[in-house]
Amino acid sequence: MYFYTVSNESKNIVNDPAEAYQLQEQGYFQLAERAISKTYIKRVLEVTKIPLNEFILLIPISIDTYKRKSIFNPSVTEKVLEIEEVYKTGIAAFGDGFYSWMNSENLTLGGKKPKELLSNSFGIRKLLDLIGRLEHGVLA
Repeated sequence: MYFYTVSNESKNIVNDPAEAYQLQEQGYFQLAERAISKTYIKRVLEVTKIPLNEFILLIPISIDTYKRKSIFNPSVTEKVLEIEEVYKTGIAAFGDGFYSWMNSENLTLGGKKPKELLSNSFGIRKLLDLIGRLEHGVLA
């Protein structure tokens, strides 16, 4: 289960992961329509252990924009939440070994490292599907 809070300053900013608000079935859908704070992005960086310079290549902003701003538009929110979902799902299923799996070439993915699929929504869906299949022992 995932937990989030929305900033007290504005109900339109996803501010920090917290145990304050439990997401319902469409929680990511609702959060993706809001702006996201740099604080939240930093928390996701901690969870994913992806270096900032690599993470910036995955989301629709430049490093300069990231450094300059503290609040980002919903297109950034959506991408950050997608990446977070992959890591939280994988870590819940496989523990810390998931980090190694994300950084290792995978024959099922045509020799690519799973984290290379984080660059677009189709790759993210493929990763979530693959994690679910592996978690349930479905290898084919």
